Amino acid sequence: MAYETIDQDRETYNRNLIDDTVFAARKSGLIAYLLWFFLGGIGMHNFYLGRPLAAALQMIGTLFVYCTYVSPYPWPIVGMVVGVPLGFSLFLDMFRIPAYVAACSERLRERLKTEMHSWSSI
Repeated sequence: MAYETIDQDRETYNRNLIDDTVFAARKSGLIAYLLWFFLGGIGMHNFYLGRPLAAALQMIGTLFVYCTYVSPYPWPIVGMVVGVPLGFSLFLDMFRIPAYVAACSERLRERLKTEMHSWSSI
């Protein structure tokens, strides 16, 4: 009976510790929007929110579009073909940032739960 109480107390302590850690390490939606507004073309808001693949694709796409726009004909047309979906993805990110912030916190929460579980099994 006493061991059940200790286990429940430990689980409660671990849950509170995880909640406090996630709260302290949460990402700011305001900062994400500022990064999106000023540096969105190079994907800085995605780097901030822990989405490096999306950020790298936006950065490479933006550099490609820039390079094609300063090149002679027909490259600006190719840049436009790439630039339209890139601009659309940046526009959609404006609406998705709150979900990305929540997902970032949930990824941290799941990682901490996994680490707590692996430490408790030792």
